Amino acid sequence: MRGPGVVESARSDRGARLDEREPELDLVEVPAAVVCATCGDPDCPGCATLDEPTHASGVVAVVPWERPGASALARLWQTARLATREHQAFFSALPEGDASAAFGFALGAELAAALGLALALVPGVLLIAPGLPTAALADAALAAQIARALILGVPGLALLMVALHAVHGLALDAGAKRQGARPHRARGLRFGLYACGWDLVTLPLGLVILAVADGPRAALRTLPLGMTVPRRAALAYLRGVHQLDSRQARAAARSAVWRTLAVVAAALALSTAALMGAALR
Repeated sequence: MRGPGVVESARSDRGARLDEREPELDLVEVPAAVVCATCGDPDCPGCATLDEPTHASGVVAVVPWERPGASALARLWQTARLATREHQAFFSALPEGDASAAFGFALGAELAAALGLALALVPGVLLIAPGLPTAALADAALAAQIARALILGVPGLALLMVALHAVHGLALDAGAKRQGARPHRARGLRFGLYACGWDLVTLPLGLVILAVADGPRAALRTLPLGMTVPRRAALAYLRGVHQLDSRQARAAARSAVWRTLAVVAAALALSTAALMGAALR
């Protein structure tokens, strides 16, 4: 049998060994449960304030674009990046707010995306028509036509994409209402407007920014999100905001796609009819 002194000595040895292992335990990294909604850093000390509401996802329910303090360009990029790379958490916790602020974001994001797309098309145009710059310098009328196409085309494409996203957001709320959810038209519109961030991040300008800021691998990982984010974000929004189950959310998302396509088809038909009527005059 062991005496009291032996038992006490064994306990002391075990305590000493545990004390020696404490520094090693401190080095073990534990995954963070919550990340900052603005910068994505789990150790961020200053982007979020304690009195801001959060949802079950742990994402702070304040859109970076609507947060004062940072520059407009920084807030635009932070919001677009969250809406794309953290789309499920972002849209499932999308708060109520002013649609005009969301419209400002949508217009800025789509203008940047359209301008980046136009710049990306320049090498292809020069490859097809290498003499175009020389011809434009020699012909003032041709140069004016090119300038007019850019001045009207870039904002026109941006406004068209904003309208398309807005229609899709409203269609999501209509689809959710058919599934028994309470309508949130203002929030559905905000969904569509903040969804314009997808175009900024997944088109050439955003991919270049990602490649410079986070490396080429980050840009390559983001490239396919342009095809997968819309459906996943819509389902996250329908489940998180409208509290639909998976079957109802899928049905509402499908009906929203068909409603959006119907609106686009009607708009194209009216535009074609107007152009034909103007040509016949």
